[in-house]
Amino acid sequence: MADRPNDPLRRPLDVELLRRSLVAPGILADLDHVESIDSTNAALQREAGEPDFARRRPHLSLLVAEEQTGGRGRMARGWSSPPHTSLSASLVLRPRLDADAMPWISLVAGLALVEALVEEHGVPARLKWPNDVLVGGRKICGILAALAPGSAAAGAASGSSGSSGPTVPTVILGTGINVLQEEDQLPVEGSTSLVLERRRAGAAADVGLLPGDDPARADLRADLLIQFLARFVGHLTTLESCRRGEVRDSPVGRAVVEAMETVGRRVRIELPDGSARRGEAVGVADDGALEVVVDAERSSAEEPWREHAARPTSFNAGDVVHLRPAEEPPGAAG
Repeated sequence: MADRPNDPLRRPLDVELLRRSLVAPGILADLDHVESIDSTNAALQREAGEPDFARRRPHLSLLVAEEQTGGRGRMARGWSSPPHTSLSASLVLRPRLDADAMPWISLVAGLALVEALVEEHGVPARLKWPNDVLVGGRKICGILAALAPGSAAAGAASGSSGSSGPTVPTVILGTGINVLQEEDQLPVEGSTSLVLERRRAGAAADVGLLPGDDPARADLRADLLIQFLARFVGHLTTLESCRRGEVRDSPVGRAVVEAMETVGRRVRIELPDGSARRGEAVGVADDGALEVVVDAERSSAEEPWREHAARPTSFNAGDVVHLRPAEEPPGAAG
């Protein structure tokens, strides 16, 4: 992976701008910025076992790093990137959500980033169930939400925390967004970055700026982080207001499905035991599961597909190793 420390847009995040835009107006509770870290998610997971974690990291506390050396996504897939090129950030959340609604946290985070990319940067981003944001089939962001160690599983998270009521769980939401990487700096094959996509959308080819941008002050990473998190916090508040069983049909639930490239396509679902299912993705259930009308299956990659009568099936994110277009070769990145 090539490194170019003198790239025109490569610079530390404007932390003061982030604080003025996110902490001062109350969008975030706190913001912690570090130069290098193994993983923002892993660091917060380690801290979660400490007795004063709730005090030091209240709801909507952000940890953002200039460089992440040991990032992990779903199924422990790793990635890294040159310093000052990506957004490696994790939010501490204590959402007042029913357990069934927890998987929607990743989905509304993806929706928020899709909106920011489309509305602010002219980049035609789409959401891939359950936790990726794609542009033209190329991955620009991965999202991972996980309960912190020792956190309750949110049987009824709508009450207040403490011994007199239900415990509000702690969720750590991690995002890895490719922003300034060139083609040879991307973390995995089949990925992309904001600079590359802005160029494809008509930006100046030398530094990745759109007409009218000022290279002396442009901080695409800070701008995107502000645009993304402001939208996400608004969507999370809306999600928390949904009653049990009403998330899918709520405005935010419908917006997630509308932003999703997965729904309406034929997909292949690869499962942990090596088997796979194939069919049309038709929607998202109220618990965040992908609803697929399955019409073929196989027991392993070496076995032929066996077609059968179509039957509706739901797949939870934790039960899926890979979700790919039905026609994509098994060895493709995804």
